[in-house]
Amino acid sequence: MRKTIYVLIFAVMILIGVSIRNMSNEKIETGKFDNINNGYDGLIIKCGSTDEKVVALTFDDGPDETFTPQILDLLKKYDIKATFFVVGENVQYNKKLIKREFEEGHEIGNHTYTHINVSKNGYNKIKKEIGDTQEEIKSVTGVYPKFFRPPYRSISKDMCEIIKQNDMNIVLWSYVDARDWSNPGVTSIVKAIEDGIQNGCIILLHDYNRIRTPKSQTVKALEIMIPDLLQKGYKFVTVSELINHIEENKSTEEAAN
Repeated sequence: MRKTIYVLIFAVMILIGVSIRNMSNEKIETGKFDNINNGYDGLIIKCGSTDEKVVALTFDDGPDETFTPQILDLLKKYDIKATFFVVGENVQYNKKLIKREFEEGHEIGNHTYTHINVSKNGYNKIKKEIGDTQEEIKSVTGVYPKFFRPPYRSISKDMCEIIKQNDMNIVLWSYVDARDWSNPGVTSIVKAIEDGIQNGCIILLHDYNRIRTPKSQTVKALEIMIPDLLQKGYKFVTVSELINHIEENKSTEEAAN
């Protein structure tokens, strides 16, 4: 009996040790731990200024040879600029789309090279994924992206350090996730965004979809959502423009004080 108790105590101590080690490695998934301090203040952007009716449309996982052009056509129709967080391995097969995004005034961000979960990978792997994607994008646009969005909204200290070293920012999203990647239905996507949208909102959508149809649910939702939000007085901006609005408002407040 006593031997069994000792074995149980030893097992509990091992489990505690593993938990402490995992926490000390600071493999953090946002949603469980939203705050990363120790020199990373201001690195993570979740929303823009709430004082103005500005929102940023962002698209992950592309470029997609079918759906990305449809989205670009819609944005052009309404004279809207967006931010595309692209997967590096997709860039090499869709350079014309990246070039079109860039030339039409959209912003291009980094979404890792193979869509990895950074909280489950070490420093060297994360650095390579981010670095290779930076180079792929620069080979087409001539400039390095300033923004990074981690797949799965996962965050680690290693990732933050790499982003800081590259003088970049981590861009998440705010208030609502329509989960359009899961194909919940066009009505569901539109409702999730229009019910949850607020001033300064960063809207998360995807220009890639695993279900191959002539037109994705995301594209169909955008056809409804964009004119609706424009009619409600929202202005669509890139992430850079969203940040500029924050800085401008901050400067105005400081001057008033």
